[in-house]
Amino acid sequence: MIYITGDTHGEFKYRFNTENFPEQREMTKDDYVIICGDFGGVWDVGWKSRNEKHWLNLFEERSYTLLFIDGNHENFDRLTGYPMKIILWILL
Repeated sequence: MIYITGDTHGEFKYRFNTENFPEQREMTKDDYVIICGDFGGVWDVGWKSRNEKHWLNLFEERSYTLLFIDGNHENFDRLTGYPMKIILWILL
């Protein structure tokens, strides 16, 4: 399955909890959640980066695969410091 959302702006607590997104309980790494713009997961500097690391680690451990498309509200200086994984999908 593919689930699409957008404009999370780093506010993951409510959007990705099991009450608001119960489908994730049955998902596997073959299922995708795509955040279309304004991911906001790589933003903070300094002490706030602990929160950032928490969410990035949590998403890495989730049963599904999280993908995002950057938007105009990103910290591009920080974002470019992370390794980029490019996935190309060809839909036939």
